[in-house]
Amino acid sequence: MRVSVIANPVRVLCSLFWLSVSFGLNASTLSSLQQDVTVPPLKGLAELTVTVCGNSAYPPVSWVNNQGQTDGVNVAVMRLLLEPLGVTVDTRQNSNWRRCLKEVELGNVDMLSGFKTKRRQEYAIFLDAPVIRETIYLYYPIKQPLNFTDWTALSGLRVGVLMGDSFGNEVDAALQEYPSLEFVSTQDQNLLKLADNRLDVVPMGKLSGQLDLQRLGLKKQIGSTKTDVSDFWYLAISKQSPLVPWLPLLNQRLNQVLAEPDVVSELVARYYQIYTTDLGLDPELDDSL
Repeated sequence: MRVSVIANPVRVLCSLFWLSVSFGLNASTLSSLQQDVTVPPLKGLAELTVTVCGNSAYPPVSWVNNQGQTDGVNVAVMRLLLEPLGVTVDTRQNSNWRRCLKEVELGNVDMLSGFKTKRRQEYAIFLDAPVIRETIYLYYPIKQPLNFTDWTALSGLRVGVLMGDSFGNEVDAALQEYPSLEFVSTQDQNLLKLADNRLDVVPMGKLSGQLDLQRLGLKKQIGSTKTDVSDFWYLAISKQSPLVPWLPLLNQRLNQVLAEPDVVSELVARYYQIYTTDLGLDPELDDSL
C-alpha cells in the first residue's frame, strides 16, 4: 500500500547528503543540486515507492549487480530525480531485459531506462531530456575482422542480438530482414559464440563491450569497430504508473539535475569504478563513451 504524506526540507537535504556519499558527487555538484531541489509540499508523491528495472548488459550505464538490483548511471539519475522528493526507489530485479520491458508494459514496474523507440512509446512515456549518449560498436572474431559500411551489408552474416535490445527504429527494421539473426538472453552468450566462431558479429555498446570482454577474458579473441549508431538513453515511466500525473514536475527536475555539467561524467567514472572493483577488473576508464 502506498502512503501519501508531505515532503519536508529536512528530508530533502538528508536525502541529498546520502546521494552525495553513495554516488561520490563532489561538493560543487552537490551544492548545485541542493539549490535545485527546493520544492513545495507534494501531496501524493512523497513516500511513494516506485519500482525500476533496466538492461543488464550495459555497464557502467545499466546492469544488474550481484545483489540482484539494477545498478549504474541511469539508476543513479533516477535516484537523484526522485529521492529528494521523498520517493523510495525499489531497484530489485530478477528478470532479463525483455522481461523488464514487458513488466513496464503491464504496469508492474514503474520506470525503466533505454533507447526511445516507437514500440516502447506505446506503453511508456519518455522524459524529455536524454541522460547519456551510447555509441554502438560491432564485435567480431579477431581472426575475421570486419569494417562497418552500413547495416544492410551485414544481412549475410550470423548476427547475435540481446533479446529486447534496440538500436533505433531504422536499424531495428534492417535487423529484422537478416536471415541469420539469433536472439539470446545474455550478452555473455553472444560473446562466447563469437569467440567460438559460431557468430560473425554482435552489436553492443562500446564501453560495456570492453568491460564484458575483459570480464570474460576474451580481449585477445574479439575485435570491434564503430557503427553509425550513437543514440541516447532516456528515462521512461509506465503509462500505468502513479508517477504519470507528476510528469511535468519530473521533466523539470530532470532538466535541473542534468544541467549540472559534471553530474553524468562523475557518475560514469563512479560506476565504472564500482563495476570493475566488484569484479576485479582493470580500472582504467576509456571515457569516450
